[in-house]
Amino acid sequence: MKTSYFRRRFNIASKPGRLIMALLAVAALGGAYYLMHEGLNQLSQARQLERLPETPIGALAEGPYAIAGKVSDRSSTVTTPYSTQKAVYVRYKLEEEYRDSDGDRHVRTLDSGEWGGPFVLEDDSGSVSIDTDFPESGIEWHLKRSYYREVGDRMYSEWALVPGDHARVVGRYQPTDREFVFRDLSRFSLPPMVSSQSLEVDGGDRLFSAAIRISIATGLLALGLALTLTALNIHRFWIYVITLSVVVTGGLSTLGIARLNAEWSAIASLYETRFDALESSRQNPLLLADVAALEQLIRRSTSGWLDQWMFQRVVENRLPVPPLDDNTAAMAQQIVERQPHGHYQHSWISWALTLASFILAIALLYLAIRAVQFKRLMEAVPTSSTRGLSFGLSELKGMVDTDDAFPPLRDPLTDQKCIAFDYKVEERRGSGKDEKWHTIEHTSECVPFWLEDSEGQVLIQPEGADIEYPRIHSETRGDRRYTVRFLDTLINVYCIGFAGLDRDRPDHLTIQQDDGTPFLISANKEDDIILDRGARGFVGVALSLGLFLFAATALMASDGNFSPDNLILSALTVPVVLCLYIGILHYNDIIFLKNRVERARANIDTILQQRHDLWPNLEKAVKGYLAHEKKLLEAIGRLRSADPSALGAQGKTDQLIGFEQQVTAALQARIENYPDLKGNTVVQQFMAMMAETENYLALLRNSYTESAKIYNTRIQSLPDIILAKLFRFKSAPPGLGARISRD
Repeated sequence: MKTSYFRRRFNIASKPGRLIMALLAVAALGGAYYLMHEGLNQLSQARQLERLPETPIGALAEGPYAIAGKVSDRSSTVTTPYSTQKAVYVRYKLEEEYRDSDGDRHVRTLDSGEWGGPFVLEDDSGSVSIDTDFPESGIEWHLKRSYYREVGDRMYSEWALVPGDHARVVGRYQPTDREFVFRDLSRFSLPPMVSSQSLEVDGGDRLFSAAIRISIATGLLALGLALTLTALNIHRFWIYVITLSVVVTGGLSTLGIARLNAEWSAIASLYETRFDALESSRQNPLLLADVAALEQLIRRSTSGWLDQWMFQRVVENRLPVPPLDDNTAAMAQQIVERQPHGHYQHSWISWALTLASFILAIALLYLAIRAVQFKRLMEAVPTSSTRGLSFGLSELKGMVDTDDAFPPLRDPLTDQKCIAFDYKVEERRGSGKDEKWHTIEHTSECVPFWLEDSEGQVLIQPEGADIEYPRIHSETRGDRRYTVRFLDTLINVYCIGFAGLDRDRPDHLTIQQDDGTPFLISANKEDDIILDRGARGFVGVALSLGLFLFAATALMASDGNFSPDNLILSALTVPVVLCLYIGILHYNDIIFLKNRVERARANIDTILQQRHDLWPNLEKAVKGYLAHEKKLLEAIGRLRSADPSALGAQGKTDQLIGFEQQVTAALQARIENYPDLKGNTVVQQFMAMMAETENYLALLRNSYTESAKIYNTRIQSLPDIILAKLFRFKSAPPGLGARISRD
């Protein structure tokens, strides 16, 4: 069987690419809204659980409560299916371990279910009937696994609440029916819950889950904005920074304050309900102690500046303190002291998540910085014509062409003409889920080619370039798949790379690989490449920002310290982090431009040193012939003893080059009168070196002047001038004067 097809490289800037970005943006923003809503709900519930004291059953009045006690033997029960014990609630699951056709082991559920009914909870002060209204009430059952047994490949599990167990219940007491129900708790930001765990565990787990959801929602929001801007063909990073800062900061602040306002209003209403119940039960010290404990816990929860502000704005004047005698005050204090803070029980998980998220965030940030830097570099480098090409980093656009001197390749799969290809042969091994393609052959090849525009042509040496192949051809023959990616001839390409001296033609430049300089050859348009790199940078920043927030919130939530203060603080730090990111980008830009100037200067120094090394031998060779040319010999002696590096440090390089040119011209004129001297090996070597390097030196001087101009303009413009002052970057001399200094 043989199948084959051609396809072109996926382009984000194309209409299908932008449509996909738009759909992904909608999905990310929708996910952000859902997770943020759920996370804020859980955060409010976790905080309300910390404020709600465990009320003695004998002190119950109308309204929501958290009570704790022992499941009474008087409760109605059902027999559990596996352990056959009597329980008021049971959740069961039967699982089986099996092997698939590939021999891999898996687990599947054969049977599962749950059952619950009303039961009685009692403590030292009394008892109350718990109406679970199963299964309509939506109760969260937090129970430890009470039974587990393996029989062959089958596993039997139960989570049961049995008479005699200790349970903690969050619900609403109805005095008229003398029962505990689980309806209408959402307006108090409380979850309907029956748990065999402590408040510390329940609250900590809920707080941790809330923090994780909120941080993921923030990351999805940043990602959704990045994808939206990409879909709208916007690639300016400053627009993304402003949009992200406004939306994330404003959105989180607005949502956080609105939810906090509702949360404090709910707890104030709950307190007022309990305080009003005191009017008919002044003689009940348990009820009085419970109300006093609630008031103290509410005040204790105002730990942050935002909580304090909301407390003063919404609650403070709605918490009248009941008069207490010493005995009642002591009971209230005992209730408060028994109320623990939420703490995530698996702290090692939070630490592992924090560390992994932080490392991944750093890696993504690095990749995002590289993508955005390359994009900014493309925007900063002007497009040159082949005739106006100058030494150093250059950008060209033109058509790929070949000739007899530089013939094209033939790709090994379709035998089409190309100037570069990447060929891969894969073999299918394994079966079922283990079936994978293994690479058995992978080769790449490229050849020099001409890039031609309306003004001429320039040679491109593609070795070491990042080539974006526009065409892909794939064939499947039996168990083997053959894929070739190639760059055709006679197509328009974009090229950015280093324009250096062509060693075979010293008076010409060629685009070639150079350490520290990007080298890209692409059949895509420049705007499309910029949009693609911008999208990668945006997405990288969004993901790294989300991971940083994830790491911070996971760490805070593990100790029970996550609060709306942290949420608002996270929102306010987003623009700070983005500004730091921009600072890194601009600092790296300055360093790149500074290194470009210094490299151009170093290349000039190298050429001058090579020429200087020839003067001593030249002086010996011409001394006997030109003894009467005292001024010329004195000039040669001065050049022999001159130190190019020292003169460069003094800002006299231009003078040295000019003096060299004068002496060389005078010497060449004198040598014409002495055939023996003209044929001297040393003289010929000198003249060849001077002729070969003169054009190169002119190119280097132009490169230095242009690089110094761009560098000086950047460090004198906002915002780079701030970094230049802060890190003491100095201007580069416009001519070949002293080197750039940095205090």
